[in-house]
This record gives sequence, C-alpha cells and structure tokens, in this order.
Amino acid sequence: MAVAVLVWMGVTAQIKKPAKLVLIRYNEAADADSGEKAIRAGLKNSGMIDGTDYTLKVFSAQNDMSTLINLVDAAVTDKADIIIPLQSQSLQPAVQRAPKTPIVFHLVSDPFLLGVAKTDTDHLPMVTGAYIKTQPEEFEAVVAQVKFLVSGAKKIGTLYVPGEVISNEQKNLLIETAKKFKVQVNAVPVDTVSDLTNAVQALVSQNPDAIVMIEGSIPNGSFAAVVSQATRARIPIFGFTAYQARNGAVYCLVPDAGRGGRAAGEMIARIMKGDSPASIPLYRMPSGLKLINSAAARRIGLDSISADTIKGAQDVVAPGSLAP
Repeated sequence: MAVAVLVWMGVTAQIKKPAKLVLIRYNEAADADSGEKAIRAGLKNSGMIDGTDYTLKVFSAQNDMSTLINLVDAAVTDKADIIIPLQSQSLQPAVQRAPKTPIVFHLVSDPFLLGVAKTDTDHLPMVTGAYIKTQPEEFEAVVAQVKFLVSGAKKIGTLYVPGEVISNEQKNLLIETAKKFKVQVNAVPVDTVSDLTNAVQALVSQNPDAIVMIEGSIPNGSFAAVVSQATRARIPIFGFTAYQARNGAVYCLVPDAGRGGRAAGEMIARIMKGDSPASIPLYRMPSGLKLINSAAARRIGLDSISADTIKGAQDVVAPGSLAP
C-alpha cells in the first residue's frame, strides 16, 4: 500500500491509498448535492479514482450544530486524511476541532468574515477551498430586478439568522442597497428551526412586494416552507443560489458553483499528491448567471418573468436547461 509522508508547517501527515475523505454538510440546502458531484468531478479530472485513490464519506448535520461538531470529532477520531466542510456553517467547527487535518471547503460564502483567510493567498496553513462572497454590485443587480419585474415595488422582506456573522452582514448590505432604490427592507430574525414558521408568517403579514433570500442556515435549510407561504400570499422570491431557483424562487443571480466544486476537487487531489494546503490559493467562484423559474412566476401571476424579458436569463424549468 502506497504511503505519502507529508510535512506541512511542522505537522507530519501520512496519506495512504485510498485516502480517507470526509465531506460534512450543515444541511441539504444551497446545492449540497450538486456541490458534492462537482467535487467528485474535480477529483476525476485530476486522475483520482474512487475506491482506489480515495474513499469519500458524506454526512449531514441536518441543521444541528451539536451534530456538526460530533461529525467533525468523529472524522478526526477516524483519522480522516482531508475534511471537506460544505457550506459556511460547517467551516468554523472544522477549523477549530481539526487543526491538524487538511481542510478543503466548498459553498462557503465569505471565508474572510469567518476568520480563516485575509486574502486568497494568505489563509490558515491547513485550510483552502472555494468560496462565493456575493458582491455589493450583485445585491444591486437583484434589487434592480425586483424594481423592474414587480411593478411599484417599495418593500422587500428577508429572513436572517442573528447568530451567523455572514447572515448579519448580508442583511445589512441588503438594507443599504435597497435604500439606493428607495425600497424599504423588513428583516425578520430566525434564531432556531422551530422559529421559522412564525418568522415566515410575520414576514408575509407585512405584505412585502418581494422576498429576497440571503445567507442564513435556517431559512435556506427550510426553503420549501418559505416558498409554500410566499406562494400562497403571491409574493415572489428572489435569491442567490441555483437551488432556490429550481425550488420556487422566480429570479436568482448565482455563482458558478459547479466550477467552484471542481476547483475544490482539484485542490483535494493536489493535497493527496503532496502539496501543502498553505500553497494552494483560495478560489472565488465567478458569479453573474441569471436563473429564472417561469413556472414559479406563473403560479403567483407574475407573467413579466421570462427568458425574453430578462436578457441572458436561463429558465430552470425549460427543457434542456443547463442550470448548475
């Protein structure tokens, strides 16, 4: 059995074939399935063979932080060679509880706010990965579409998680962006999963002209519940992930998560071959893909949304759609 002895920042690691890879999801939202598939594609592109060069175990914390911590601890106990945190909420517990294990993350919104990097090349020595970091101009583009597609729009609703730093930052960014368009934002906090139903009801009762989904593990992890109430109230949902577009949002401006996942898979392969995570720059996923869901729009009577009315948009319900 081949053994690669690696020394990174004073830490000696032995990676045997097949390498033990452990992917940990916080929940099933934000394109978790497609993110995993893209990582596998990146590994394959790098010549890695499943079962020969590596094994990949996948776990989900199902929106529970204590479960997430237990999953990270179990990966360390099982001597995982590389831990792959999927989504922002999985990253910090992995970094804190597995400091000697190489970590390659994917679908993380802002590694800088989470304290694992200062720049793409200046990051924690055992950590690298692919991230999103939605830019202010992308928030502006989404709010502009709300104004364009929803006649007379003056109020936007959103849900955020007070205990999550990225959720708070994006909530504030949405409020500041909306001011430029003379649009008011009603941001409703969601502290626990059990609060979600009441939070969505409170949001819908304010009669917003649209709901804009931002980062937040609880509302995004229970997106179907948000869609259900918003559809009954005939309120369009806008967002920033392909998952949201496929599952009921009428318009989303999304990153190329497929490319990001493949990049993460290629990073994992490099580490398996002997590269230090410290030498691998972070990868920011390119954004700007416009996705619409014409079926969701029709259900709420919003006939203004189509691939004809939004230049460069892709309809996720159209035959042969290439949405990630």
